[in-house]
Amino acid sequence: MLPHAALLVDTRSQRIASANTRFSELTAYSRPELNGMAVQHLLPEWNGETDQPGAEQTILRRNQTAIRANLVPLPTAPKGKQIFLLLEPAEYAISLFTQQRFAPFWHSLDQLIGSLSEASLEEALHAALTAAQSLSNADVLAVYRLQSHQPILQNCASLGTVALPASLDATEMMTLNRARFWQTGKRPTSALHRAARAAQYAYLASAPVGQANAVVGLVVLGGAQPLQADLAQTFCQLLAATVSAIFERFLQIEHLQAQLDEYAARLRQLEALQENTQEGMIILDDQLRILYMSPSAELMMGYASAEVSGQRVENVLIGPEALLPALSAALEGSPIHNLGSARLYRRNGEAFPALIRIFPVQRGPEIESVLTLIKDLSEQEQFRLQTQQLEQRALLGEVTAVFAHEVRNPINNISTGLQVMAMNLPPEDANQAVIARMLQDCDRLAELLKSVLAYAKPTDYEMEILDVVLLLRRLLERLHPRIVRQNVQYDLRAEDNCPKVEGNLRALEQVFNNLISNAVQAMTPDGGHLIIKATPTREDGQLFLEISVADTGPGIPAELQDKVFQPFFTTEKGGTGLGLAIVKRILTAHRGDVRLTSFPGGTIFNVRLPAIETTAS
Repeated sequence: MLPHAALLVDTRSQRIASANTRFSELTAYSRPELNGMAVQHLLPEWNGETDQPGAEQTILRRNQTAIRANLVPLPTAPKGKQIFLLLEPAEYAISLFTQQRFAPFWHSLDQLIGSLSEASLEEALHAALTAAQSLSNADVLAVYRLQSHQPILQNCASLGTVALPASLDATEMMTLNRARFWQTGKRPTSALHRAARAAQYAYLASAPVGQANAVVGLVVLGGAQPLQADLAQTFCQLLAATVSAIFERFLQIEHLQAQLDEYAARLRQLEALQENTQEGMIILDDQLRILYMSPSAELMMGYASAEVSGQRVENVLIGPEALLPALSAALEGSPIHNLGSARLYRRNGEAFPALIRIFPVQRGPEIESVLTLIKDLSEQEQFRLQTQQLEQRALLGEVTAVFAHEVRNPINNISTGLQVMAMNLPPEDANQAVIARMLQDCDRLAELLKSVLAYAKPTDYEMEILDVVLLLRRLLERLHPRIVRQNVQYDLRAEDNCPKVEGNLRALEQVFNNLISNAVQAMTPDGGHLIIKATPTREDGQLFLEISVADTGPGIPAELQDKVFQPFFTTEKGGTGLGLAIVKRILTAHRGDVRLTSFPGGTIFNVRLPAIETTAS
């Protein structure tokens, strides 16, 4: 808009950032050609100083002819980054640049340009209107902006006391889509003109903001003192160009901020994924050097990301021979979704099974990095082995049950035959002692087979609501003669609010019969004390009934405590080793558990069963 040749120069590179049409006409260079051109190529005498306004300079034109011109340098805000140069050919009789009376004009123009660097949109618009008011001496100025959600222009900044409309509708926009000038005596064609006439203003100028086919706003200035139409429109268009640049700058800032927010959100999501996923991630550069290891990979491999950064991958990721060729293939763009069954080695030398996947990360046609994902399969391998072991045990249980059932009949036949032989022999016969020992062995085998069948049979019980405390009282009454005979004193302690449980009567009776019998047997022949206690407990919101069976026997050695629930493990002579194994199996079927606490001078078995919640009436 300036009538004089003007340049915007980047002081760091000493290159032209922008030039106006007048400078292009003066030098015969096009504006695209001028953008980025070195200033010394056009102004060989200028040394970059800003304190010599009006100094004559040589301007080299496209055809290498030289002309003399007066130069006025004007620093812009922020100071030191750019400088604004105004030039006027020396042959002009009157130099606008050397006249002191134009100093306020250039100062206001500098303020107008400086409004682009304000921190906020409101501050930038206010600075632009203030500078434009100084340039034009207008009494009222306003900026309207097109709203994104509806086709109206909203007043977003203004100076002056005249009440201009707060918004302009679509019909007003069609009227004001190009530069307009209204003055006293003319018919008003818009709400803006009517507001100016009501305020008895001499003129009102307006200019659209944006491109001809993409208007984004409107600037308005007016005053009580008359002003030439061309000059008023020049000031208005200069303000419109500045406001357009302000809108564009802050729109770009908003767009960039939205992108930054989106990238920050994605980064937080990736960080959360890296922190919480169990799959390890290692990022390699195009030379297969480690750039980053995720926390899961650090824990898996035993290295910290910082200490392996920059290391060759083969020094850290030690595994199958196919690993390094697969990583090299990824540098050629080939993803490896599964490297097959692979074993990697941790820092301490421990091997572990792993699933390895390799993906190239591309930036355009080039491979920027290689992403390696590692999944530790140790738990899956352990689970597979446990499942296989359980299947083998289940099969063994079935075979054992069939075997016990088939063997029991021959043992019964042998026992019957031995009894017949004993009846047919005289009492004083020496073979009677042998037959008696054989009958004892048959009884022992029959009892063992009975326990085996009890352990191997299915655990699909019919459940009912049971009062475990009542069950314990009845069981102790039945066992009373035996307990007293063993010189054992017993005590049942149950709280009044003990809840009921859902279980199978015969199965739970067998559980507590085994535990009480074991406790009594552990205290013989000297006797002791047996204490059974029932207490309601709550854990994680679930109600349980806990029954503890404690004795004052010698206790179980620490090295044997982990084995007492294993089948066929026993420390008692003649025992089957299935009693506690059956107890644990029954309680597991009841969704309960049993825990052992033992020390010299006593043993406690704690049985816990899920209890039935009762609703208070």
